[in-house]
Amino acid sequence: MPHIFLIFCLIWIQAAAQVGQPPELHIKTSSGIINGKYNNTAQTVRGFIGVPYAEPPVGRLRWEPPRPKSPPSHPIDAFSFSNPCAQVYTYSNESIWSILPYKIWNAANMSEDCLYMNIWAPSTKHHSKKRKAAVMMFIHGGSYASGSGSVSYYDGTNLVQDDEDIIAVTFNYRLNIFGFPNSPGLDPKKQNLGLLDQRMAIEWVHMNIGNFGGDPNRILLFGQSAGASSADLYSYAASTSLKKFDPLVSAFALHSGTAPLLLSPPDHENWNNLSTDLGCDIGKRSHYCMNQIPAMRIVETRAQGNYNFYPVVDELLVFSDYVARCDKGQLARLPTLAGMTERECSALVPLNQVSVNMTEIYEVGRFRYNSHRIRVRHNVTTWRYLYHGNFSSLSLTTWLGAYHGVTPAEIPMVFGTYNFSSASSTSIEVQASKYIQGAWTSFAKDPLTGLRAYGWPQYRFNGVDDKLIVIEPTLINIAFNNTIPAVLSSAPWDHSCKDVIVQRSEL
Repeated sequence: MPHIFLIFCLIWIQAAAQVGQPPELHIKTSSGIINGKYNNTAQTVRGFIGVPYAEPPVGRLRWEPPRPKSPPSHPIDAFSFSNPCAQVYTYSNESIWSILPYKIWNAANMSEDCLYMNIWAPSTKHHSKKRKAAVMMFIHGGSYASGSGSVSYYDGTNLVQDDEDIIAVTFNYRLNIFGFPNSPGLDPKKQNLGLLDQRMAIEWVHMNIGNFGGDPNRILLFGQSAGASSADLYSYAASTSLKKFDPLVSAFALHSGTAPLLLSPPDHENWNNLSTDLGCDIGKRSHYCMNQIPAMRIVETRAQGNYNFYPVVDELLVFSDYVARCDKGQLARLPTLAGMTERECSALVPLNQVSVNMTEIYEVGRFRYNSHRIRVRHNVTTWRYLYHGNFSSLSLTTWLGAYHGVTPAEIPMVFGTYNFSSASSTSIEVQASKYIQGAWTSFAKDPLTGLRAYGWPQYRFNGVDDKLIVIEPTLINIAFNNTIPAVLSSAPWDHSCKDVIVQRSEL
């Protein structure tokens, strides 16, 4: 009897806590009732932070495909960021990341229980009520080894507050050996757990976002670095003969990454090396042993050696022949916005070895594989950009410029979080952010014509020779010399897809 009374009291307390709270803060989803809160004093943005989209992949589920979250018997309070996925992200004193402003919220509590998302949606005060809001769903980068949807610069409050009828979504997915184990003890078709997590998150948003005021038919999937690579991998997987793989999204935006950026052959080499260092030997028998070892011991041991866990070629979600697929147009033919930063790899150079030539060579080989050119050949509506902004609040040294990395120079400009830095923002930086936000939200709301209406020309070319595709001036240079609006150009950024792949393979 006392036990029943206690349960009754808890239910009464929960119900009482919701008295007076607007219905728009209590949303029914496939994961259960989600309680949110207003994320700003004007009560124009609702935050649902730490929403579970899958069952925790712990215990026997550690290296299993994600499973849908079963609704609990009580509402879920989505008031704070979840644990980031298990990782190590410390940097040496010679790394630029040791001085750049970067923070994962709740970083002290890395955990395998990390499959959560964050949703920022307009309140009834802010929604135009003309139609449901477009959705901007972001995949974080970090070389598939680190990062989180709770990085401070990915906070969606300003993006939603500053732009009418937009919903922002970020989420976690399993990383490093937990997301891409390449284990000899697993089904070859179930090695890309991190990509399967991403797919489940997209399915969750498509299924539930309408209850938050979003339009499931207007979901922009965008990402940076490994996140952009993930989105591009997704576009190719969606083109397979698997009838069940409906893209569920309406457009892609690729920030400094394409499908073949970081891939692993199905050779189990990294797994075997790491499992040996952990005392678990190699081969199928190592899998059970590794499943008994605490997650943070695994990632810390990995951080001490040279082990890379990237998406594994399985010919289902990840392919070995992207060049051929590129040429054949075997990808989801959805509108695409693709680009990079002017100095992609300046942040990867040690602080005591700054070299412009080094960064330029690395940039050409690493990121100029222009799959978006192939999209145009197959009549896919495409836009290209190059971000040049060099603002002191984000680029803390003048030589760093528009860099690439865990927190790249242009992402805070898209989210409107440039002011999260300790350094002051200039009026030009504020204008640049508003300009960039205007472009990205226009694309999210209307992928086919939104950027054209914004004044951006579609990417197109007018001829080909043996070494160089002759391009019309349709490259949008954003924040060139820290000025607004954008400047159009073509050369010297355009090289043939074939030449760039050769350069990349030589690095």
